[in-house]
Amino acid sequence: MRVRFRGTRAGESQAEQGIAPVSSQPGPGAATEGRRAWNLWELDRLAREMNGDDRAEERRLLLLHLRDFADASGQLPAEFDPLVREVFETRLSELA
Repeated sequence: MRVRFRGTRAGESQAEQGIAPVSSQPGPGAATEGRRAWNLWELDRLAREMNGDDRAEERRLLLLHLRDFADASGQLPAEFDPLVREVFETRLSELA
């Protein structure tokens, strides 16, 4: 897939124009190995228990937006694992 930006010249190679090719293949960070698929409803329960700290609003908004990606049972894709770990931090061990 090639992307042409306004102001670039047709006929020049991407290298000559300083444009990197866009890959449709997932990069090395896209692997889900070692990641966990969290349950949205369990995370919601944990967020309510953690309510009152500095990140409570951030967790509430995150869970609201993650609903679009959860399946009917509340399972989130494993690619959200790093985000969930960042926001819920050490309290995730309660869900293990």
